[in-house]
Amino acid sequence: MGKTKGKMLGDLGRLIEGEVLTDDLSRTIYSCGASLYRVKPLGIVQPRHKLDVIKAVQYAAERGIPITPRGGGTSRAGNEIGEGIILDFSKYMNDVLESNPEEKWVRVQPGIILGTLNKFLKPHRLFFPIDPSTKDHCTLGGMIANNSSGPHAVKYGATRDYVLSLEAVLADGEVITTGPVPLGPGVARKREGAETVEEKIYRVMPDLLQQYQEALEKEKPFVMKNSSGYDLWRLKGEGYIDLTSLLVGSEGTLGIITEAKVRLMPLPGKTLGGLIYFDNLDHIGMATQMIMEFSPTMVEIIERQILDLARKQKAEMRPYLPEGIEALLFVEFEEKDEERLRQKFRDVEQKLIRQEKTAVDLKVAKDDKDTDMFEKVRSISGPILNKIKGPKKPVAFIEDAAVHPSRLSEYIKGLRELFKKYGVDASIYGHAADGNLHPMVFLDLSQEDEVKKMVTLAEDCYDLVLSLNGAISGEHGTGRLRTHYLKKQYPGLYPAMIEIKNIFDPENLFNPGCIVRTDGNPLGLSLKHTRKGSGVPLSGALDQEPVRTAIETCSGCGKCRSYCPIGQQILEEWAIGRAKATLLREVVSGALDPKIFDSPQYKEVMDSCVNCKRCLTDCPSGVDIPWLALSARANYVKKHGEPLSQRLFTNTRSLCETGSVLAPLANLANSLAPVRKCLEAALGVDHRRHLPQFQRRTLRKILKKRSHLNGNKKVVYFLSCYTNFNEPEGDGVATLEVLEKNGFHVLVPDFNCCGIARISTGAIHRIVEEIQSNVKKMASLVDQGFSIVFSEPSCALAVKMEYPKILNSEDALKVANSSYDIHQFLMTLHKKGELNLNLGEMDLNIGYHNPCHLRALGVVQEPVELLRLIPGVKVQVFSDACCGAMGTFGMKKKNFDLSMTIGEMLFKEIEDSQVNQLSTGCGACKLQIFQGSHREATHPISLLASAYKKGV
Repeated sequence: MGKTKGKMLGDLGRLIEGEVLTDDLSRTIYSCGASLYRVKPLGIVQPRHKLDVIKAVQYAAERGIPITPRGGGTSRAGNEIGEGIILDFSKYMNDVLESNPEEKWVRVQPGIILGTLNKFLKPHRLFFPIDPSTKDHCTLGGMIANNSSGPHAVKYGATRDYVLSLEAVLADGEVITTGPVPLGPGVARKREGAETVEEKIYRVMPDLLQQYQEALEKEKPFVMKNSSGYDLWRLKGEGYIDLTSLLVGSEGTLGIITEAKVRLMPLPGKTLGGLIYFDNLDHIGMATQMIMEFSPTMVEIIERQILDLARKQKAEMRPYLPEGIEALLFVEFEEKDEERLRQKFRDVEQKLIRQEKTAVDLKVAKDDKDTDMFEKVRSISGPILNKIKGPKKPVAFIEDAAVHPSRLSEYIKGLRELFKKYGVDASIYGHAADGNLHPMVFLDLSQEDEVKKMVTLAEDCYDLVLSLNGAISGEHGTGRLRTHYLKKQYPGLYPAMIEIKNIFDPENLFNPGCIVRTDGNPLGLSLKHTRKGSGVPLSGALDQEPVRTAIETCSGCGKCRSYCPIGQQILEEWAIGRAKATLLREVVSGALDPKIFDSPQYKEVMDSCVNCKRCLTDCPSGVDIPWLALSARANYVKKHGEPLSQRLFTNTRSLCETGSVLAPLANLANSLAPVRKCLEAALGVDHRRHLPQFQRRTLRKILKKRSHLNGNKKVVYFLSCYTNFNEPEGDGVATLEVLEKNGFHVLVPDFNCCGIARISTGAIHRIVEEIQSNVKKMASLVDQGFSIVFSEPSCALAVKMEYPKILNSEDALKVANSSYDIHQFLMTLHKKGELNLNLGEMDLNIGYHNPCHLRALGVVQEPVELLRLIPGVKVQVFSDACCGAMGTFGMKKKNFDLSMTIGEMLFKEIEDSQVNQLSTGCGACKLQIFQGSHREATHPISLLASAYKKGV
């Protein structure tokens, strides 16, 4: 993918072992991250090791090219982008280099993801305790660069508190390792000749700190955490200088981190959460101070607008969100035993509600269900705001200021006055315990007047913060977003920061524009949001509202790095969801030539989406990246065609009919190596892939001879190709038996194939007529009062999610709303008290894997709950990971190895489990599980049918 050696950086590609990306597509993808900005780089370097970093820095220094280090691209502040070379550490430099559990430290490379590090440490009962909301997709290098923290900062502090030493490359390519250096004449000369940058730093720093001593004392913010500018307060200790704290939070402007040695903590003990409700926002600050007397590990605030939205949209949260409250605090305590935890909450209740009457109510988690729901309430703010429809989106531009908790009420009151003054809607949430709030203001940045409003509102907001002796950044960093305001924050100290920048980086090549900047306020400039009336309109399959919505809704947060099965494995920015939204947005904005739509690189980006639909459940903004990618593929396929092998392979019904007619010869042939090699050449199906057996006796043939129960209730069963032709005696017959046991007469009409394989490859135009025929038949049945049930999740997904967007018709929507996964359908009966529970006992310890497409349909607990209705059955739910099948994707030769790598986590869980029965509700998942574990998996409905047979 784009590993080209462009004219300007081509010789760099010959100097390093890593990769250099200079194609327009890669540069466009790296022009954005989680911030508001768009800055197109000259190129991207993916270094394999420290020597690559040194050579890249030296190369940049010799040619005057700026250089910006990047981890997960999750920064809100705009310090992850730059116009020169982007050093992406996430692909290769992401390892644990050394660990010492006894002394509780670890040495790592900057590209390691925090979640990955903590998984490594868990067996030692240790962890790195800083927990930003991006913990499962941000890198430790980025956290160090920003001095990140999170909701548990009230107990654990910030990243700076855990960094023991750093290895960094300076602007001249010199490598330093930080640590205490005794005050005196400076470090010993390393070599003859000119003074090195490191030597100059230690020679000059003591005098510089002495020069600005008065400003250091006067301008230190009265806050519990601060990530604004350089930290000059910890630079000098008793008789020594230590550059570690200076480099932490320096955002790659002073040196580029290549290794970090960090301190670890023991895993926390028992915790308990509670929700405290307020009808008066003015009481929040006082209440927070009172709660702090009891040593909480977390105190989070959510104010009224978010609570109202959650109450309206999340029915399951309503019991926890009473009407009429202005705000709530989520409070967590940690203790050795539960009684001490509950006593703390009794003490808090006595103090806040009965004595001081600052709060109106308190709910403490009674069980695991409450604990889970409390956590969902705590973390609902970002996702629920991001999913609000309309042109105005929540904009993070004053989202990280911090004040002392004692001034929290003043800060919130001041913010609300500003929002009223500017006539904007805004929501407030964040870390009450340390006064670090995250106000999100709703603006339409495609409008010039809204951009101007953003700039002036920011000025007023930071004036408010500084009037309270606060800090303009508590944990997200300064970046392009806030550098302009540092002069307000530190009028006396800012010149010192300029001097330090000039000592470390005299040519201003390290992440220029961040922390030290002299050319005005960039807040309203270089925004990635599309200006109305500019750029190129979308056409063909891309010219539809769901695609435009996806493009504009994607914030670039990078969460897709943590759940995209392809992106997680190949560690390429172009493979994740935000890259796809970025490419299309840049074309629409006019920043990228639409000719890119015809390029192989563009097709590779869009083909990397396997339509697993995890974006619909895991993306904080709910962006439908799969539909965006499918629409892009549809345009490409319609214009350029598709390989004959793909066209044949995705014609599922014809393939299955042929295989069935030729069974058992087809099955014998599929077991012969020469035939499999031919199949690999003709259809691209990997010769190692375990293929399903075709059955001559299909379910349709069985139905002709099978007697039906004429129940008083009727339902339609949508028969999948896999069930009919490959496993008719499995979930097909089982579905009929289970429904009949519950008094249903089951109709099995002869529908066309659902078409999911062709939809997923973009060949939508080839199956529109078949889809229309299906919808017409199903709509007629729905009008007669029938519900439609599915035992194959991919078929259900096609009908419920894809058909309405393809046809854009009332009938398609009506059919979708009357279609149900079989587990969902049966559990609805159970909740009404209508499910037949005459189930026989089965001595089974079942390991259950939930398919991605069931998950996308919102069917997660239902299969497990159904299985647990069977007497004697125990169910272990495997972790929420893709098995790697991904429909036809994993069958192809070019994808087979990747497919199996993706499934390794599940295969390992199966191997380590004590289960005697595997179960999953997807045909492709069953094949993949057998491929990776050599164990058969059974559909939950087949197990339920067996239990009915054992019933009285």
